[in-house]
Amino acid sequence: MTHVALTGQLIFVARKYTADFMLLLCALFWGGTFVAIDVLVPGIAPYRLVALRFGLAALGFAPYYIWCRWAEYKTAPPGVGKASEASRHGIFVGLVLGLVSFAGYGLQTEGLVYTSPARSAFITQLLVLFTFPMQIFILRRRVIGSAYAGLLLVLAGAYFLLGSPAGGNWNIGDFLTVGCAYSFALLIVMLDVFSRHYNALDLTFFQILATSVAAAAASYLGMDKDYGSAGWPDWNWLQWLGLLYLAIPATIGTVFLQVRYQRETSPARASLLYAMEPVFAGVFAFLILGEFLGWTESLGAALIVCGVIVSEVFSTKKK
Repeated sequence: MTHVALTGQLIFVARKYTADFMLLLCALFWGGTFVAIDVLVPGIAPYRLVALRFGLAALGFAPYYIWCRWAEYKTAPPGVGKASEASRHGIFVGLVLGLVSFAGYGLQTEGLVYTSPARSAFITQLLVLFTFPMQIFILRRRVIGSAYAGLLLVLAGAYFLLGSPAGGNWNIGDFLTVGCAYSFALLIVMLDVFSRHYNALDLTFFQILATSVAAAAASYLGMDKDYGSAGWPDWNWLQWLGLLYLAIPATIGTVFLQVRYQRETSPARASLLYAMEPVFAGVFAFLILGEFLGWTESLGAALIVCGVIVSEVFSTKKK
């Protein structure tokens, strides 16, 4: 192997594992949301919480977005029109991504009215089953064998960690959560396509903004009518801290990392990395709430970790 080829291979490997680490960081932040939401939900209806979470994230991200856009405008050469046109397209795409994002959060939240958190979490992990065929038939990209092996291990791990949805008859909440899993899989595939062509800042800010507006509209139209809590929540400092966690690292951080780094890997691999979310949730529950995993749940967590490792270690070829 020549020196140039070796250098190129090392750069590819470094970029690949940097992207994988960042997507694992997304799963870590999402894992912490279970504890934060557990603290917040008694004081606010779900759709209002989604609207407040993403609205606060949009307000927090807006100054940085405006500053970056102003700096880009000031340094752009005179007479450049394509940049503004691309930015307009990026804004539109970001809004569309936000609607898909809201569909995922909205269907999951609505489903939790009728089904248990364990069943909802298991069914949500089935997003990997939607992501794989979407990558094959929509993106026309093959899925490597190690990813299939990782898929089987992750699904088996989710079965033991989160509990099987087979117990009892399926209800409307379960079917709504299937729609949530499909929406999240579609979002992963759309990010793979659009994040390669549009500015990450545009996609991040307008995806967050659209999710907030859609959630607020859903709450206003009566989606929260079964939850009461019409007034402003009377929160203590711990609940405000939970909201800040949801808005900053778990929303701004994860959306930006997804937009920026998911294009460096495949949707199938990304979905397997995101499957670490319930494992991290278990760690946070143990560290913060003192909730212990049983032997069955520990086996499930170990299988999910093994599935991610298998998909990583044996995926060495450049696409």
